[in-house]
Amino acid sequence: IFRKVIRSINSTRRGSQVKLFTWNFATSEGADALLRAQKRGVRIRLIMDRQNNTEIPNPTFRRLRSGLAQGNAKWPDDRRSWARMCTRSCRGSGGASHSKFFLFSEVGKVKRVVMQGSANITLAATNNQWNDLYTYTGNRAAWQFANKIFGEAAKDERVARPFAVEKMTNSDFIMFPLEGKRSYDPVARLLRQVRCNGATNTPSGRTVIRIAPDVMRQDRGMRLAVLVRKLWDQGCDVKIGYTVMGIDVGRFLRNPSGRGPVPLKHLVQDFDGDGQFDNYFHLKAMSIVGNVRGDRSGYAVLNGSANWSSAAAHSDENLGIYYTRNLTVRYQDHLNFWYDNFPGTSSRTTARRGATTGAEQPLVFGSGTN
Repeated sequence: IFRKVIRSINSTRRGSQVKLFTWNFATSEGADALLRAQKRGVRIRLIMDRQNNTEIPNPTFRRLRSGLAQGNAKWPDDRRSWARMCTRSCRGSGGASHSKFFLFSEVGKVKRVVMQGSANITLAATNNQWNDLYTYTGNRAAWQFANKIFGEAAKDERVARPFAVEKMTNSDFIMFPLEGKRSYDPVARLLRQVRCNGATNTPSGRTVIRIAPDVMRQDRGMRLAVLVRKLWDQGCDVKIGYTVMGIDVGRFLRNPSGRGPVPLKHLVQDFDGDGQFDNYFHLKAMSIVGNVRGDRSGYAVLNGSANWSSAAAHSDENLGIYYTRNLTVRYQDHLNFWYDNFPGTSSRTTARRGATTGAEQPLVFGSGTN
């Protein structure tokens, strides 16, 4: 993913524009590529969450911001570049600037390139996380939608309708926060459209759901867990691979009542056993194959930047839902592979001391109900 983004920056030409919305920007190679692009006449604009420059020193971002400002001297106002930060959500009332989508007006000879997924532009995203990225090329609707949202975010002011959806052929492109009169939780809506039996495109006739939510906690995480648990009890084939799970959510999903515990696997590596994850699954994805959206041979896959948490509901987030067989099966195969073959660590991963006890210890780190 990192190579794809850097290669795309390096393939931009004079007169084109690059717009990057990333929760964190921390890569010298990325800063160098953007500054070189500005020198050859590409307009660069980047948005990042403020805490990643204030709470944590970020000399790479500061070098990029300073370099872009200095490089503007040779360009007219409409070609000027910048790197900015948002305080909490750019377009909402709280949360964080957590989006990860990247716009290129032209990459080589390909116009209107939009990338969206779970990866920030950081070395951690490259070296310590499993991530994903979906790319639209030449899609005018996706480009105009993401470009509009980026323009709103750049002002760092709450907009009248922070929640926005662009419905396209076989896909929905969605932006959080989940605020405003017409907002809804697209993850919950999709789960409510699932029926567990009568599928004609699975060997068992049961709908197959694979979930990698990264973080699943707080009130929203529990609401989604209730929907998943209901589908499990109704006979859906469900597997969840997570990184951080609220203690209450974990207890609920592991409860032996009904059909029994929902299958869960902790997709993290902690080599020194300190409770700080060294490598971990960072996707926020779900694949559904079976009876979904009124189609007994349906396919749906969800990806993006939004964790299954209340914090995500109030943050800038990007989310895509795609209703095509090939992409859904690719995600399902990927999630199945890592669920079955996730590499171990030299020492058993545990929660931070005092979080929980006994068999529940691997659920999360942290303490308290959420």
